[in-house]
Amino acid sequence: MPKFNERFNEITFSIAAGNENTIDNIKISKGEESCLIWCVFYSLLAQVVEVLNIAEPADRETDKFNDLKYIFIDDPVSSLDENHLIELAVNLADLIKKSNGLQFIISTHNPLFYNVLHNELKNLLYDNNRKKASCYMLNKKEDGTYDIQMKKGDSNKSFSYHLHLIQTIQDDIATNSIQKYHFMLLRNLYEKTANFLGYPHWSDLLPDDKQTYYNRVIQFTSHSTLSNEVVPEPTEPEKQTVKFLLNHLIENKYWKEEQQ
Repeated sequence: MPKFNERFNEITFSIAAGNENTIDNIKISKGEESCLIWCVFYSLLAQVVEVLNIAEPADRETDKFNDLKYIFIDDPVSSLDENHLIELAVNLADLIKKSNGLQFIISTHNPLFYNVLHNELKNLLYDNNRKKASCYMLNKKEDGTYDIQMKKGDSNKSFSYHLHLIQTIQDDIATNSIQKYHFMLLRNLYEKTANFLGYPHWSDLLPDDKQTYYNRVIQFTSHSTLSNEVVPEPTEPEKQTVKFLLNHLIENKYWKEEQQ
């Protein structure tokens, strides 16, 4: 049971024992704390939207929100389980759609939260009549600087690990920096694709002469982890094998990256 102090700037929790006794100052979990904070913030935000949706400032119940232009929400789903996360995202999207002028800036590292928001706001995001309704991804570079890229699509396009694998291999192919571990990355990519498409074995996606390519990949992956023998660095033809197998997966019918 929550209890506010007289100034409404502090809240404590207690448990009623069914009689006159209570257990005071209960410590709540991080998830419960996140839910509480969001409920307070959401209630205030709903009031802001309701007030500012009244066109004439003179008709509004308060003028305290008149200068408010932007709402910034930083990853409100910390410590929430998936059910509460989805509910929060849907409620937030509904509130955004009701707003007639506020600009919402929402940051998150959670793909599920991003995905639900994207799907709920899809029509709004890609309505050309609305300004600055877009999705972006912030990336940290190796030199410590950042870049920001516009993203179109849900988290399957923006966050998926397979895109990171492809980009990593392609970058190292371009600089002729292929090492043993790239065969592991390549195998991981094949495994994910085979699993998604329902193939029983990732080797089913290999080109003709599957056994030869399978043996080559295995030499640099599972075999090297089970043997004390050090596997030599890839030769130039073996580096070309990585490039060939990656292009085969991307350009073949098995997998085709959608344009972002």
